[in-house]
Amino acid sequence: MGSEEILAQTTPDQLVAMGLFVPILMAAIGLLVAQILSGLARVKVGAVIAAERPGTATRRIVMTVLILAILAWILVQPGVWPVPVLLCLGIAQLLVFTTPGGQDAVLGEGGVQRGWHARRFESLEEWRLTGDHLRFRLFGEWTSVPCPPDHQFSLRSKLVQLVPERESPFQD
Repeated sequence: MGSEEILAQTTPDQLVAMGLFVPILMAAIGLLVAQILSGLARVKVGAVIAAERPGTATRRIVMTVLILAILAWILVQPGVWPVPVLLCLGIAQLLVFTTPGGQDAVLGEGGVQRGWHARRFESLEEWRLTGDHLRFRLFGEWTSVPCPPDHQFSLRSKLVQLVPERESPFQD
């Protein structure tokens, strides 16, 4: 039996399932990797003291509307088996709701997180505590996370204890 005969006997549902196998597998692997990276970031950061997550609600709403639109379009198509599509869209929705946004800024008991990048305090390249933010270098660029005034003294004490030589002499 040649490939043309096999293809002729294959139903549209089977073709959709075969065509979506690779994207489902890739999305599932992506979800697994994202959850591992998020878990590692949570371990580095520790209990959250303060966080700014700009655009999270917008990102979630826009992506949910897009996923629902794709789902609605698939469900009205005759002859399309919705199960593989539902798997892909379900994994995509989980990714949207469980991964950090690129501008997320989190200060924790043990470190900081900016977007996908998390650092323990002792791993900061350089830092300074000014205003209501802890500013630090991430890949050579200055960035910041919020730091409530009532945590500034204890945070400064912790940073001076862990990495006093990395405090930036620059003053705002």
